[in-house]
Amino acid sequence: MKRFVLLVTAGALGLALVVAGGAGARSQATTVRIAAAMTAANEIPTPKGDVSGARGTFTATMTKAATGASMAWRLDFSSLSGPAVAAHVHVAARGTAGPVRVPLCAPCTSGVSGTANITAEVLDAIQTDRAYANVHTQQNPAGEIRDQVEPVANVTSALRAKQEVPRPKGKVNRAKGTFTATVTKQGTSGRIAWRLTFSKMTGRAVAAHIHNGQRGRSGPVMVPLCSPCRSGARGTANLSASALSALESGRAYVNVHTKKNAAGEIRGQMAAVPLTMT
Repeated sequence: MKRFVLLVTAGALGLALVVAGGAGARSQATTVRIAAAMTAANEIPTPKGDVSGARGTFTATMTKAATGASMAWRLDFSSLSGPAVAAHVHVAARGTAGPVRVPLCAPCTSGVSGTANITAEVLDAIQTDRAYANVHTQQNPAGEIRDQVEPVANVTSALRAKQEVPRPKGKVNRAKGTFTATVTKQGTSGRIAWRLTFSKMTGRAVAAHIHNGQRGRSGPVMVPLCSPCRSGARGTANLSASALSALESGRAYVNVHTKKNAAGEIRGQMAAVPLTMT
């Protein structure tokens, strides 16, 4: 009995080490995209005047540098109360105002682009949901439109029967699918917007999910996608910290289930999603 207990304990410890090792295997990207969709409703303090139609987008590509990162950015906006007198990246949590850390332009025209260096402090703020972009006008010098800056990445996976574990039953050689998604990181969690297409299945798709698992191994469901599913289905879902970690480390796959192949008929491993830069 003592020997059995020791074996069980050792096995549990080994499993814990494997899980911990997998959790720590998050990919560290050298290039990360970031984006912000700015509106007046996000601005702090509340802007003056009728600015309900004011909109803007801030997009950038960050590239790792010795002391932080360099950033190639673009700013677009419309329906402001007047000319944009300035735009910046600030550091502060959602719902609070904070100091300027990266000046973008002054004055600004829609479609303007540029480059900037960002410090390790600002890089950390962007990756922990503590940085925002906003645009200032004469009517609203504290800011007219704003949004938190978030790391974002696109991913595409080809789904095939030969990737399924266990091997599916029946004539599935022609079954195939494509999963495309945009993953957005918000600190330790995030969200995903996805689309799924498939064809030549053995029957109706009864469900589809994102699972946690390495290539060639089965794993638990992390994100339910649809049930039942039609080709062309799309949707959005929130991502837990563990799901986001699995996506970043390439430990996630998508599969589609049918009645004949309840464990999955087609499957595709998702490439590591580049959302975190050291």
